[in-house]
Amino acid sequence: MTRKIEELYSKSTASMRHSFIRQILKVTKGVPGMISFAGGLPSPDTFPKALLADLFAEVIREEGDEVLQYGASDGDKVFKEVIKDFEEVPYLSDEELMITVGSTNAIYYFTRTLVDPGDIVVCEAPGFPGSLAAMEACGARMIGVEMDDLGMIPERLRQVLRKLTDTREPVKFIYVIPEFQNPTGKTMDLERRRQIIEVAMEFDLPILEDQPYRELRYSGKRIITLWELARTEFNDPKRVTIAKSFSKILGPGLRLGFAAGPPEIIGPMVKWAQKTTVSPDCATQRVTARFIEKGLMKEHISRIIEHYRPKRDAMLKALERYMPDGVTWTVPEGGMFIWVSLKEGVDTDKLFERAIEHQVAFIPGSKFYPHGMEKKNEMRLNFSYPGLDSIDEGIRRLAALLP
Repeated sequence: MTRKIEELYSKSTASMRHSFIRQILKVTKGVPGMISFAGGLPSPDTFPKALLADLFAEVIREEGDEVLQYGASDGDKVFKEVIKDFEEVPYLSDEELMITVGSTNAIYYFTRTLVDPGDIVVCEAPGFPGSLAAMEACGARMIGVEMDDLGMIPERLRQVLRKLTDTREPVKFIYVIPEFQNPTGKTMDLERRRQIIEVAMEFDLPILEDQPYRELRYSGKRIITLWELARTEFNDPKRVTIAKSFSKILGPGLRLGFAAGPPEIIGPMVKWAQKTTVSPDCATQRVTARFIEKGLMKEHISRIIEHYRPKRDAMLKALERYMPDGVTWTVPEGGMFIWVSLKEGVDTDKLFERAIEHQVAFIPGSKFYPHGMEKKNEMRLNFSYPGLDSIDEGIRRLAALLP
């Protein structure tokens, strides 16, 4: 060709950036002596490899004619029934449930269903860049709302929505991670969840509730989801759509999740799936169904919790031991992350380069904000992936670089 292929790129492709987190994994993975708190990776020690290997062999041998064939775009009916039982929602109809290729896939389809280029999604600030990227790929403009110790602040949300309403800006939905939020590890209590739903009802907006870490609770009491709360206490079953994932409990390589919401939302999401992924992996759905049916899932989740709780505690103790005065951090009840706030004037983007030289990695806080809201003195630390012995040394190295 006489002209460059790049000249044919669509505008969205030409402006698309690489994921900083994915790029960091390339830089840090396999480097001798490197201690990485950067990725959001589950520990491979928690993967039920032998059990899954046996179940895959069993499913292919017994149901191969079916599961190696094309499947339904909304997911396998057998797996749907198992999910309803496991999640204790037997009343849910098949039209309200969709199996997806991971929860980010669900987030993308939800956004595709509601958003035209230029429409606004209101999200937490800071928030998970993977979700923000999926929404931006649909043309969404992201508007962040400030958080406190309990997550998105309802009055700030109300102020943002009121301003956008006054200027006739097209807001399509509110996006939240209410439990062990990525990146901060914060959890909304019951009253905060009620308040967020009340604001959404006030402005007549849907909520997308992202719950990838819900099963990973190490302390505190389990809290009803916004999805359940809207259906029961508010008698508003169409207000909230929930996305969940098996990535953090069985392994992200399985690429399996689901979304539950009103048929008016799930139906168009399935249409998008028909045009892109065609269907979720049929064999993986049946394998996961058997894993749950055999009573293996709850016991497996208990083992994961016992594996991760000491890592969280070790990181919290190391932060207390090594960090200088003026540094603060969250104390998550579950999940995979701790959010650290440094003194004003400390630039974690610059600190990151020095940290890599000293063989310790993290994600600078600026990478988690919508454009224009970035803060420079924060960082996200992951405790699920590094070994228990590495956590203390990694925090010591990091603290030694701080003023």
